Amino acid sequence: MIFDEFSLDNPKNQGNGKWGRLSLLPRNDPNYLFVCNQFRKGWKHPKKPRPKVWAVFKILSSEASLKPFHEYRAMVASSPAMQGISQNPANEQLLFHGTNRRCLLGEDSTRVRLCPLAECFLCSVVRGSYDIEKCGVKNKFRRFGTGIYTTACSSKADDYAVNVDPSARLRVLLVNRVIVGNPFKKRYNAVSITEPPCGYHSVHGEPGGDLNYEETVVYTNDAIRPAYLVVYGDAAELPSKIQLLLKTLFKTPVAS
Repeated sequence: MIFDEFSLDNPKNQGNGKWGRLSLLPRNDPNYLFVCNQFRKGWKHPKKPRPKVWAVFKILSSEASLKPFHEYRAMVASSPAMQGISQNPANEQLLFHGTNRRCLLGEDSTRVRLCPLAECFLCSVVRGSYDIEKCGVKNKFRRFGTGIYTTACSSKADDYAVNVDPSARLRVLLVNRVIVGNPFKKRYNAVSITEPPCGYHSVHGEPGGDLNYEETVVYTNDAIRPAYLVVYGDAAELPSKIQLLLKTLFKTPVAS
């Protein structure tokens, strides 16, 4: 049987236990390096200094949770709009999403248990992925209607990453596997959209018009699954003792 790379049942992911949803990646892991590079390239706001990456966790999910994602990906890949595409036929992309963190998940390598707090949107997503019905709970403005919003621009996703706990010293972003398929491109607001036009699988907001930075919206829960958690922060703002403690806990040097 072939298991998904992010499956709890994958033999490569054994050792985290039934409830071990986060797996800390070594700094020399190719996925760690790739995610850090995407984070750096995606930090585009000129007035926001790019922070340091302290750690990257791999998010593990059950096979039952991943099955609808696999089925949707296969459906998109076989759709008429995607015919003739042999490489990445469903146009799956890794995109960022920022949300509320009520607990201290990921704050160091020991904080890997999900909290039960309803107001912790981060743990809710890691536990059960995204729910389109919750769109608008945090931010009422929905530029492209009711959907699940992601972006390749890490500095844009950072605008939505909120630490509710005042003791938090670092911030976190979700990196997600998103089935973009054939994107319908828009430059102006369209708040009444409930699904992409026929023949399209997502809406891609392009810079220009009403947008300064790009974003991608999908309109079904099956089109997205969380894949990584990036832990980052401004090293200059942390006391030296805290910096040393974090380096020790994560057992990895900081990636800028």
